[in-house]
Amino acid sequence: MPIRTLLVVAVVAMFAVVAHATEAIDPAQAIAQKFSEASDDKPAPSRRSFDRPDAAYEADMLQRARAEELERRNEEAQQTTVRPQYPVPSPSAPLQPAESSTSGPGPQLAALPSKLTNPEVPALTPEGPDPMATEATVLLVLDPNGAGLGFKPDPIICMDNRCWLSNGITSPAVAMPRNQAVALQTTSTVTADSCRGKSGCVYRNVPIDPRQRIDVIEVGEGGGASAGAYTVAADNSCRKEGDALVCDNGLGTENFRIWVVPESTAVAAGDASLEDAVAGNLPEPDHTSANDK
Repeated sequence: MPIRTLLVVAVVAMFAVVAHATEAIDPAQAIAQKFSEASDDKPAPSRRSFDRPDAAYEADMLQRARAEELERRNEEAQQTTVRPQYPVPSPSAPLQPAESSTSGPGPQLAALPSKLTNPEVPALTPEGPDPMATEATVLLVLDPNGAGLGFKPDPIICMDNRCWLSNGITSPAVAMPRNQAVALQTTSTVTADSCRGKSGCVYRNVPIDPRQRIDVIEVGEGGGASAGAYTVAADNSCRKEGDALVCDNGLGTENFRIWVVPESTAVAAGDASLEDAVAGNLPEPDHTSANDK
């Protein structure tokens, strides 16, 4: 009996101890206690003392800061600058022709003029034949009325600023500037078969412009006097009838008579017909038209 009682008392005492231990420990308190113990074990940080940097260090840091700021500004400027999309050759590098992407010869560029010209000033072109002019043979007879001239004739014909000197029936007339021709003392020094001393003359291959006037001028003893200027055109009525040359629209004045025969008609008529027409004083047909001044 006493042993059993002792066992019961021991069991009760053990349960009492366990229950007391269970009620005494709070979880939150245990955690707080754990961190408290850990902080107590960790040594407190030691304080460090920092000295003030010297002047050389501050200058170096300032220089670096300025360099970084300058580099940043350069990068911003490059980003805002529009760069060309094609390569720009240097001034010293020679220009190379561009390669064509297609096969075969490409278009050739026209050569540039060696000298610059002013587009507002028209370029001078060499004087060519007047499209309005018609080549003709001019047959001239002086003083058809036989009144006499009173001096030895030496006539030339002029139109505008050019004059023509007779060189016979078979040769073209000789052209000269007007100011030189009217100053001649005689035409015999210029042409081999001149009209000096003759009352009838032939002027071959003369360009006749219907807008200009024919002026008959006496040189030498005539002193450059004009026998009158008249508007006349090549006479398309001129033709050969049998052996004779006939023109319906001759020019007749009190000082001279003129036939203007188209050169093709004069060639077809022949030299003999031209000579006969002049020798016959350029006979007047049934009707003739004379132009006044």
